[in-house]
Order: sequence, then C-alpha cells, then structure tokens
Amino acid sequence: MKEVEPVDGLAGGSKGGVTILDVDRVTALAANLDVYRMADALPAQREGSPGRPAEFPDYVWVLFAGLLGIFGSARKAAAATASPLYWSLMRKGVAACLGPAAALALPAHGPSRNQWNWHSRRLRDHLPQLQESFRALAANQAVETGYAADDGTHPLTTPPRTRFAVGDGTVPASPIRSRRERKKKTKKQGKRKRPAAPKAKLRRRDPGSGWHHEGGDDEGGHPVFGPKFVHVSVRGDHPHSRIILDVRYQKPGGGYGGEAAIAVAMVLDAAQRLPGLAGVCWDGALRGKHRDVLMKAGLLVVSPQHDGIEPRRLDPHTSCRCGARHDLWSENGAVHEAEVLDTGELHRTCCPILRPERRGRPGRTRWYHLLRLPCGNEYRLRVDSTVEDTRRGFNRAEHLRQHPPDTDGYRHCYRWRPDAESINAQLDATLWNRRMIAYGSRQQTLVMLGFALAQNSLTRYLHPWPTNRPEPGNCGMIPGTGLSGPRGPLPGGPNAQPDAAVQDCPAGAPRQAAEPTTESRKADLARRVHRPPGAHHNHCGVVDHEGRQGRTPSRNKAS
Repeated sequence: MKEVEPVDGLAGGSKGGVTILDVDRVTALAANLDVYRMADALPAQREGSPGRPAEFPDYVWVLFAGLLGIFGSARKAAAATASPLYWSLMRKGVAACLGPAAALALPAHGPSRNQWNWHSRRLRDHLPQLQESFRALAANQAVETGYAADDGTHPLTTPPRTRFAVGDGTVPASPIRSRRERKKKTKKQGKRKRPAAPKAKLRRRDPGSGWHHEGGDDEGGHPVFGPKFVHVSVRGDHPHSRIILDVRYQKPGGGYGGEAAIAVAMVLDAAQRLPGLAGVCWDGALRGKHRDVLMKAGLLVVSPQHDGIEPRRLDPHTSCRCGARHDLWSENGAVHEAEVLDTGELHRTCCPILRPERRGRPGRTRWYHLLRLPCGNEYRLRVDSTVEDTRRGFNRAEHLRQHPPDTDGYRHCYRWRPDAESINAQLDATLWNRRMIAYGSRQQTLVMLGFALAQNSLTRYLHPWPTNRPEPGNCGMIPGTGLSGPRGPLPGGPNAQPDAAVQDCPAGAPRQAAEPTTESRKADLARRVHRPPGAHHNHCGVVDHEGRQGRTPSRNKAS
C-alpha cells in the first residue's frame, strides 16, 4: 500500500515538526469540502415560509460548529468570525470550494454568538442527517487517504496500522457543578418591616449529564459526572493523521454495557463503509458477547482480559496421533493443557498458537487457533461461540481470545489503543475550562461533531491525497455516499494575502484560487518551528497528545 507523504514539512516527524496554530486549523476547516457537503444534508427552506431571508447560508453554521472544536467555546468562535483575518481565511476557503461568487455573497463579517444560538436549533433538529453525512464523508476520506483499503489479504498476526480502528468512551465534565436541580433561596430587597418570604429560584441543570464510570467498574474506575460519548477512529503512522469515523452519545444509566453496545454498532457500521478494515482495539468495556459479534463479522478484536475470569475446562482432545488424551483448559485468553503432578496438584501448560485462521464469509465468519500441543502435534480449536456453546451456556468468546495477552499479535495491535486516549486528552484541552460548553444531549452531540470535523479537516489539509486535490472546476461523486459537489483546490496557507481568491473577482468569473509557492510556505513554517531540525526537545519541553513536541496546552485555547 502506498504511504501517505506529509505536505511540505507541515506534518513532519521528529525532524522539522512544527506546532499547529489555530490559524492553520481554521484554514484547514474552511478548505474542507466535507463541511459544505454536510450542509447539503440540511433541507432547504421552503419558498414562502415566514420570516426574513437568512443572512448566512447553511454551511456557515456547520463551519461555526467546527470552530467550536478549534477554539473551545462559542464566544471565542464568534470572536474569530468577527476578526478580519480569520473571516478572510474562511472566505478564501469558500471561494476555493464553492467559487468566488459564493464568497462574495457572504457579509463583511461573520455571525455572532446570538445568531449561532438561534440557528443551531436547526442543526439540532436535523442532527441524525448530519451524523449520517459525517460518517459517510469520514469513511470516504479514510478510503481516499489510503486507510482500510481493500488491497487483498493481510497478515492476521501483524496487520498494518492503517487497517485497524481504535475506540474509547469519554466523559467531559458537566458544564455545571450541580448534580441535581436545586432551589436557591433569595430574599427580596426593599424597606419593609417584616422580611419578605424567600422565593425559590431554580438552578440550571444539564439534562445530558449523568454519572458514568471511567476505567470500568471492575478495573478500578472512578465515577464522573457529565455527558458520555463513544468515538472510533483510524490513523496512519504520521503525526496528525487521525480520522475520526464516528461519535455517538451514550445515555446516562447505560453503564459499562452501554458503551460496549454502542461500540459494536459503530464498528459494524464502519466495517460496512470500509471494506479493508481488519479489526479494532478497545479497552475492557468489550466482553465476550460483544467480541463474538465482531468476530463473526470477520474482524480482529484486541482488548485486555478481565482479571475476574476463572480458568474453564474445554472439550478434551481424544483423537491425537500420539494416542494420549489431552485435557484442555482456557486461562488468560489462551489454551492450556492440564496434567496432574505426582504431588496431586493440577498443572496447566500453555499451548503456543502457530497462527490464527479465519474461514467463512463476513457475517458468518469462523475463527480458529492452530495450536502446538505439548506432545508436538498440531490441533485446531474454535475460538468464537458455536451453537453447542449457546445450548449449554458456555461463553467461549469470553474465555478465548484471537490474540491472547502476552502474545506477539496482542503486543503488535494493542500498542495503537493509546491513540484513543489521545483524542480524549485533545478534547479536554480544547473545551473552555475543560468542561462541556453546551447543555442537552443534542447540542452536546453537535459540539462533538464539530470537534471531529475539525480534526478530520486538519488531517486532510496536512496529508492531501491525489484525489483530494483535483483540477479546478471539476465535480465528482463521493464513492458509496451518493453525495456530490464541486471539488476545487485547497486554499493557501495562513501566509497568503487575505481574500486573495476573492478580491477583484466578479461573479461568474473563472475560479482562481492562488496558492503560495513552496518557498514561501517553507519560509512561513520556519518562523513557527519550536525546535531546530534534529532536536529532541523544544523550548517549552512539552510533548503534545500525538507524541510530538509542541506548545503548552492552554485551557482557553485548543491545543
């Protein structure tokens, strides 16, 4: 599979890396065609409906939602749209994606926070359509970037990182500290002989928040009060190459099993959109019944084994060529052979896995382990649940793993799961005061959707694929989504002149979105490098959430 090359040092590795500024993220967001395709999911306003015409088109509100994932609050996002610098960058992105006429039709300044609060209701009313559009566009971006490509078979023991998804659940802190709706007593001011009767004033509460456990009930987790979201993503080996595939809200009270059920639905949906998806890494939220569903869908599932699972006796192997009877047990996700010692104690010896085997078709896939018995012969054992297991109440997928812990396959795949924790840390660093900035599950889901859109926009901007940069004026269909739209070149970086693609461009004129030269881009990036090439630490000595040196994250700015 072809490797994705970074663009002009923007996403370099340990040498030549730079800190991504907010101006870069805004430029990437405005230059992303997916923003405008998501706006197409909103129904058009009916002709003759009451009210004055809207001042801004629908894509501006999708763009504003993405700004929430950059600046962390609606107040700062509105301040950015009021800034001539940021608004000119957004108009440049509109000109490059929709044409100069669309950019010229925008007002001289962006929307205010009050306008966002009013028009976000329309986005909330059509949130399912926006979520479905985001999933289709994110999967299409992953295919275009070369992730989860169906390029033939892949090794089941050492699959490539680009074909493995990771996921986790996160609980941002509630926007208010109050755990319940309480009454605050206030006294009315005035000159009276008798004190006025206290009035009951209701404190505001967040209906989308609830008590959740981070880390799991049986893994030393701790309770957290706030809204819970589950996300799944895929990425490459380069920094800033993550693509968030889906984000979903979990209702309070769902508990540990609630996250697992949502995770199964998300991974199965991503597997249908990405034909080359090999498997998924998750934490201990997935139990045997969840892993069994994913295994039968043809996916590798890598997650840690729970400590409370006791060894279980399996069906003995009585037809070995050595003539002996092999008493097989499951322990720590692997198969062991038990034998009674001279002291009367039961000793279990682990049977090495020669290779995992997959048979059947997706939806009815069967998984096996080809084992090496202590006698030297080979034995093939079923890993996923069978009809006989269901009849006798044996949860085989809970006791056996495709890649048991302490195996090469487990160590190779599970090392990618911390990237899901990186998304959680990035979200907390982005939100103002490290708290959710919205009330209610629908508005909070809209904030998370904007955060995911901003992350994917930065990935597209830093790691463009040839299909992402077509010739000006071309139009194309998104494979497998049924969505279409004009596809133009990405606008220039932040060193370009404001409104360079919009000035002196009458309506209907040919699109001309000038990009800065490679020399000017590199000169601009050189001024923002925090460390010289080859250095291992920057002046701040801070490592960002993706393992690269970067600026110190602030609670008032996106990191």
